[in-house]
Amino acid sequence: MSARERIAVAAALAALVAWSFAVRWSVLAATPFPVGIDGYYYPLQLRSLLDTGHLLYPASPLTFWLAAPFAWATDPIVGAKLAAALGGALVAVPAYGVGARLGRGYPAGLVAAALAAASAGSTYQSIEYVKNGIGITVALAAVWLVLRACERPSRGRLIAAAVTVIAAALAHVMAAALVVAIGAPAALAGTRRWRWLLGGALVAAGALALALPQRVPTLHGLVSSTAHWSLPALTTRTFTLVLGYEAAIAGVLAIAAAVVLARNMIEQPPAERWASWACVALGALIALPWLDVADPQGLAFRLRIVAFVPMALCAGIVTRRIPAGHRTRAALIIALVFVVVPRDRHEGEIVAHPWMVSAAISLAGKIPDGDTLIVSERHVAYMAAWYARVPVSLRPERIARAHRWRLMTLDGFIGHDSPLEDALDAARADATVAPPLGLLARHRDGVVLVTEPTWEWLLAHLPASARDYYARWPTI
Repeated sequence: MSARERIAVAAALAALVAWSFAVRWSVLAATPFPVGIDGYYYPLQLRSLLDTGHLLYPASPLTFWLAAPFAWATDPIVGAKLAAALGGALVAVPAYGVGARLGRGYPAGLVAAALAAASAGSTYQSIEYVKNGIGITVALAAVWLVLRACERPSRGRLIAAAVTVIAAALAHVMAAALVVAIGAPAALAGTRRWRWLLGGALVAAGALALALPQRVPTLHGLVSSTAHWSLPALTTRTFTLVLGYEAAIAGVLAIAAAVVLARNMIEQPPAERWASWACVALGALIALPWLDVADPQGLAFRLRIVAFVPMALCAGIVTRRIPAGHRTRAALIIALVFVVVPRDRHEGEIVAHPWMVSAAISLAGKIPDGDTLIVSERHVAYMAAWYARVPVSLRPERIARAHRWRLMTLDGFIGHDSPLEDALDAARADATVAPPLGLLARHRDGVVLVTEPTWEWLLAHLPASARDYYARWPTI
């Protein structure tokens, strides 16, 4: 690649990152509140990191370390949003590096960079799963450096690859899984002398990711007997998340890339060839219509929301088959079309309602020191912890009975015209129990705080079937 081409590529990547950051920031900055079901989790962690030097909740730490300077310069809410937008937008750079290697040229790299940075799935990561979004950027950087080390092994390249592999594990378990899935075949097929170092780093990354405190999806429920041919990322009775049908696009591009690789249409070193086949396999797996995408905590959902990774990399492989005289122009057109095509950037977005924020603020001072708030919804739990600065837990079992307070919401737990709502009215009329406290101005049962003795009174006054249900304390 000539000096002029290097400058042009660098300018194109800088413009792509800036554009992608602006798109993500426009979504995140549209509300003064954190965005996402775990939106308040990130400011909580950053506030604790700045105030005490450690995280409030055990977690993979890299994302919070990277976001801390933004939080210090602004505040934990804005800092988390800046880190999410920038960390997600920067995926264009390592996607270019991996795509250019698998597609053997900078046009392939530009296509991969554009598809990764502009994808609905990548934007969704910045909105909903910040650790995962930044982790994927680190993971692709690790794969890029592994491929470089396999091509021309040197002490510096191998150390850089090993460090970023470990960094991916410190970011998120899915990031570590992507590095292992794509990087391990490359390392095994690549350099012989230093294979043990890369292999050891990959094994250590996988073990570290599993050992760190984080939510790890299991294989249980990965496959369903029902096929969803639109290949959504998530589907429930009331909601379907398709994310630009990127799982389907990834599947089509995986098939095209497999044809290119099977017919030896591009010359690749062994490491890059094995990494290419790994991308094809990942794209094919994600595109299986029998994946069970009904559980937002399941592995199938986690795979579908990273469909943009094999989609972008398989596109880079296929780009190599465009005739050389038209390759650069075609790559720029493909990248530009994918960038400008209209898509719903707010798909799947969960925004904190001002009324709920007001209710969480009103909790301040109501929970005695040493007591814990038991909350049925994760989103509300983190919100309460942020505004009221109280310990929270989703489950009551780990908290001593004398130190429990219960917080319930009408839509997420109590239920309209439910037996529990009737019991709440009865409790307010009974002078023998501490009355339930309504915290939402628009509805007295919108957000309700009760002591543990009052909760037990409520259960005792429910029909047997309802009592069994609410006693389990179902959470979302």
